[in-house]
Amino acid sequence: MLVAACAVKPQTILKGDTAFEMQSSIQRLASDLPPDRRNEFDRAVETIIFSATDRRLNENGDRLSPQVIQKLKGRTVGQVIEDAKLLRAVASY
Repeated sequence: MLVAACAVKPQTILKGDTAFEMQSSIQRLASDLPPDRRNEFDRAVETIIFSATDRRLNENGDRLSPQVIQKLKGRTVGQVIEDAKLLRAVASY
């Protein structure tokens, strides 16, 4: 029973304050998804990245700007996918 209590729980939300931390978090969440859901999640993250108004690249070339990190931080895979669907719907309107 002690082993079960010490087991590492899988990450369920995006975490990180820097581009590196957020990218690592995105990769961890994506690795636990089935291929079709992973593709949907990857596409959703891309949509959110391209919807940011601060699209500038950081000095080291990161695409995850502070605004994008704030939009993703604390979100689940499902929430990211739903946010991206909403952004796409608004953009096509």
